[in-house]
Amino acid sequence: MSSSEENVVLPKEDEVFLTPKGENYKIVKLLGKGGYGAVYEVIRQRDGKHLAIKCESAEMTKKVLQMDLDVMKGAEAIRSVHFCKVEDRAYIKDRFNMIVMKLINKNLWDLRVERKDMRFTLNTALKAATQSLLCIEELHRIGFLHRDIKPGNFAIGRPEAKENHVVFMLDFGLARRFMTDRKKDIRIPREQAPFRGTTRYAPLAAMMNHEQSRKDDIESWMYMVVEWTSGALPWRKYKANNRKEVEKMKQQLKDRDESMLDEFYAHCPRKEFDRILQYLHSINYFNIPDYKYVLYAIEHAQKANGFKHSDPVDWDENNPYTGPAGPIGDGEPLESIPAGADKEKAGRTKDIKEAKEVGANKVNKLSPSKMS
Repeated sequence: MSSSEENVVLPKEDEVFLTPKGENYKIVKLLGKGGYGAVYEVIRQRDGKHLAIKCESAEMTKKVLQMDLDVMKGAEAIRSVHFCKVEDRAYIKDRFNMIVMKLINKNLWDLRVERKDMRFTLNTALKAATQSLLCIEELHRIGFLHRDIKPGNFAIGRPEAKENHVVFMLDFGLARRFMTDRKKDIRIPREQAPFRGTTRYAPLAAMMNHEQSRKDDIESWMYMVVEWTSGALPWRKYKANNRKEVEKMKQQLKDRDESMLDEFYAHCPRKEFDRILQYLHSINYFNIPDYKYVLYAIEHAQKANGFKHSDPVDWDENNPYTGPAGPIGDGEPLESIPAGADKEKAGRTKDIKEAKEVGANKVNKLSPSKMS
């Protein structure tokens, strides 16, 4: 479908449309548009409540809205506060599919670039790091990888809902289930996987066309957190078509190139951030990341710098911070591998067990007790 054809079927500003369930929504404004469709602010006519709708053309060959719905319903099942609640869903005949959800505020990319020096204060960066890590662990717990972790996919809530200190995870168009269809085992990685993500934040695995795993979402998170803290990443000048150059620089980090490490960790709590990155480089596709260890490193940086939980964040400097700080889960998917699995699954389980043991041996060298 061409963009002009898509514009015909998607909603227009001030349009009022009726869903099959009898709900009327009025379009207030377009919030964003991409290959998937568009997001709008709307007013629900019966109560005047401002909400967001995400639409995709009914003619789209690749349906991504269902993935958003699956993720948000899964998050609702574990009572997460970091995902938008689904209020409604509908099909507007011959035009578009849509989901109606909570309306949120600015994303963390916009909040950072509004700053004079293009970076958050360290206190704010660490608080945002904590909440976005909680989002990732919860996403993994319900069985999904995000595969496009970046600042634009995290946003704060609205002050009128008293959620402007809560970070929400957004946009699951590139998400993928990492469990098998029976939801009882991890997928065997493909030998080659198409690139998914955003070059600036993509993990090495994605850059090399390897299958992504849970640790890769956290690697992308680490690049995002460093950018929040320092204001820029060493490869910021390279665009998406210079992926090989960016891959080379990320490989230098993994290889412990000292000049690259110095540039990467500028303005950052280097000891704690480097522990996280070394840990992520020490584990593999099959490992369940130690989310508690990663959060511990962030908390250690907060304590080392004398920050208190109530210290205000940059986007609300006049009020004590009240955002969530944990605890964090262990990332174990909701359905675990059962005893007495069939032969094929038993083989996979053995691979996973061996991989975990290898990872555990490496992790011991980076244990929290040694972070002093």
